[in-house]
Amino acid sequence: MQRKQLQALEDWFNQYVKGFYHDDPDVQAGIRLKEEHTKRVREKILRIGSSLNLGPEDLYLAETIALLHDIGRFKQFALYHTFNDRRSENHALLGIRELERTGVLAALAEEERKLITRSIEYHNLCTLPPDLPDRLSLLARLIRDADKLDILEMFTASLDRKNDKPEAQQISGLPDTPGYSPVLVRNLLQEQLCYYDDMKNFNDRKLLMLSWIYDINFPRSLSEIARNGYVEKIVARLPKTEEVQKVYEHLQAYIVRRLAR
Repeated sequence: MQRKQLQALEDWFNQYVKGFYHDDPDVQAGIRLKEEHTKRVREKILRIGSSLNLGPEDLYLAETIALLHDIGRFKQFALYHTFNDRRSENHALLGIRELERTGVLAALAEEERKLITRSIEYHNLCTLPPDLPDRLSLLARLIRDADKLDILEMFTASLDRKNDKPEAQQISGLPDTPGYSPVLVRNLLQEQLCYYDDMKNFNDRKLLMLSWIYDINFPRSLSEIARNGYVEKIVARLPKTEEVQKVYEHLQAYIVRRLAR
């Protein structure tokens, strides 16, 4: 893939997104939220890819995937006024349908189109399918890491804001009630992912976000998580219990162990 092809896709993206701009400030805020998220994910995927010494063509491809990974979010918000897939539809599959409908990828080689659309399809799965071809596996893991990094950044920033209803709570739609679900703590202590079906309140959402640490693929991604203190910031907003302290210590030890490899 070449730089001029990425530039053409960027021009298309900007025009596509402008089509969803709205006079309603709440709608416009949602569109801008995902537009800015896309920009940051592009920056993050380039940092991670560069740390792996990827060549220019692979970096252009990775940046294209980052540019288009959430393209379905704009139509999702326009149609359903939510970013919650469980209350609307899978935004990754919606995005792929939009790419196919518009034909924007038609000028690319068939292999590149497949790598882009499959990486988009897989970016929001709980876990990746097994035995993916090497190049697809690499690109899918890159977008998953870059996306998680930015969501963690947004999530922790929302927790730091001095208001009664953080943005992350509003988006999750979960009640801000005391306590948390023990199954999520057990998963974290066993170095397993947590699942949306087990979430009962906003504290559970925080625990689920912590479990993403176990699904980070590249050292650069994990080092950014450690450097930015995302684990500490989330744990600070959880109940001060012995269980939560054990989760914190376990996650810190896991990060140290992974980065020492």
